[in-house]
Amino acid sequence: MNLRSRIVLALASFVLLLPAACAPGTPSSGPSADTSSAAATPTAPESASPEPSPTPSAGPLTLTSSADAAIPAAPVTFTVENGTVSTASVTTADGTAVEGSYSEKGWVPASPLEFNTEYKLTAQLSDGSSRDATFKTVNPTGSQANFQVLYLFDGVGVGMPAYVKFSNSVPEAYRAQIEKNAFVTTDPVQEGSWGWLSDTELLWRPKEYWKPGTKVSIHYAWDGVQASDSTFLRKNLDASFSVADTARIIKVDIAGHTTTVEENGEVVQTFPSTTGKEGFTTRSGTKLILEKNESRQMNSETINIPRGSGESYDLNVRYAMRVTWTGEFIHAAPWSVGSQGKENVSHGCVGLSTDNAGWLFARSEVGDVVEFTGSDRQMEPDEGIAVWMFSWDEWKARSAAQS
Repeated sequence: MNLRSRIVLALASFVLLLPAACAPGTPSSGPSADTSSAAATPTAPESASPEPSPTPSAGPLTLTSSADAAIPAAPVTFTVENGTVSTASVTTADGTAVEGSYSEKGWVPASPLEFNTEYKLTAQLSDGSSRDATFKTVNPTGSQANFQVLYLFDGVGVGMPAYVKFSNSVPEAYRAQIEKNAFVTTDPVQEGSWGWLSDTELLWRPKEYWKPGTKVSIHYAWDGVQASDSTFLRKNLDASFSVADTARIIKVDIAGHTTTVEENGEVVQTFPSTTGKEGFTTRSGTKLILEKNESRQMNSETINIPRGSGESYDLNVRYAMRVTWTGEFIHAAPWSVGSQGKENVSHGCVGLSTDNAGWLFARSEVGDVVEFTGSDRQMEPDEGIAVWMFSWDEWKARSAAQS
């Protein structure tokens, strides 16, 4: 082979080797490297966009208050599944509009509806459509059940609940409906709950002691609410009370023989005191001042101590403030001043000097909290307005509507 042939063969071999230098995976610089790499990598097809879920249609109107025994003065409550309600209205069977208003409480009549009468409720939805349902008011055919609303004072202590006393026992089956038709408004707003202290006592207390200055309003929409197998409540009532501007807590240390007064969290006075001796031990527990008497005749027979026995008494006391229905008071006891701060010598009451009892009497309000500690005898719920003996969860469990 001549020299020229050898040169041509060498150049051809060199050209054949050049592509190996740019094989995939070999680092290189310049745009040509990127372009070659991109062209060599297969691209995945674009995924299709998912179809949007259809908006569910609004369902029918469902009454959540009774459809066949509606209470004439109570809100008519309802829901519309998958629907947003803009407003609602009520008409009679012949189409006559009934005066009322719609809010988050439901449709509220301006005045009580007629008994044993059919009505139609129409809800307008935000999408322009409407839903309706019929309901009928209750027909109260039994005798009347009676009740009293107590402690409607301005300036009650921070422990006083809204308090209703029924004349007769209310069976458990009827309690929830009674609660659901009693509406409490507080200013400022505070969490609270109805609860049954006994089968005749319904009370609404806040989660914690009232904030000073609270105003409380209650609407009892009870005309037509059944209270037993054979009785109906036949009265609507609006009631209100207000709370004092001072949060006063009186703390009685039974074992330590002292009575301490706190106002808005600050101790303002501590007095030596005496409480119940052996056999008449003062009850521990959180009580309330139930009533105040500047003077009061106290007779041992009212607490089952017979006249003429060694423990009997019949005397007039000053500055008496009742804390239980079973005969415990805070009062002036000048005869026991020598024992006050040292030993317990009373028949269950808190005894103070006349000056100290007068100071406390003038300062205290019905509904002020009195916290008793230091004895092994616990107060029972029926011995006073004992709503504060229960934790918040325990109190809510006494509601028939929440349990």
